[in-house]
Amino acid sequence: MTEDRYEMFTERYAKGDMPWDSGITPPEIFDIIGESPPGTALDLGCGTGTVMRDLLRHGWQADGIDFVQVAVDLARAKLRDFAPDRHRLVCGDVTRLADLPELRPPYDLIIDIGCGHSIDKALNEAYAVGITEHLGSGGCFMLYASHPRPESTVGWTPLQVARLFQGKLELFWEQRSFDKGLDRPSSWYRLLKPV
Repeated sequence: MTEDRYEMFTERYAKGDMPWDSGITPPEIFDIIGESPPGTALDLGCGTGTVMRDLLRHGWQADGIDFVQVAVDLARAKLRDFAPDRHRLVCGDVTRLADLPELRPPYDLIIDIGCGHSIDKALNEAYAVGITEHLGSGGCFMLYASHPRPESTVGWTPLQVARLFQGKLELFWEQRSFDKGLDRPSSWYRLLKPV
């Protein structure tokens, strides 16, 4: 994440200007919750903890990481009614997961809803390696990413996602749609770590 993006997100969280935070967990995540027995999950770019809250409600252990301390503080408040041994929140860098001893890998499920597609492209490989190393054998990685526009550095094409995880995770399915909030095409991906 560049310094200007860090400042922008910090300022917007502080002002409560968070259009990306709907307060609703996407149905694609509820599908995973419904299909799988409760396990361990890591939410990359967890924001205010909405997805973590719903994982915890369904019996999961859920850890979250965000690079904005205000977001982590808001998530901590949202999760205060859950036993502290069932969740951990970390302010840190999703491209440096190995540097975060608070995390508890291996995870059965790792989730990224619009975080990775905005990191500095030079850090993409470190991001993918960290996910692969923290995901348990047979584990699932759920990724939501917008498709890039010529005038923006945010977004990944489906081909970029496939190349990024080639030889690391196997693409199980992709679901394309149009994100009205971002006014651009986007995709959900379900990637699996081979057993």
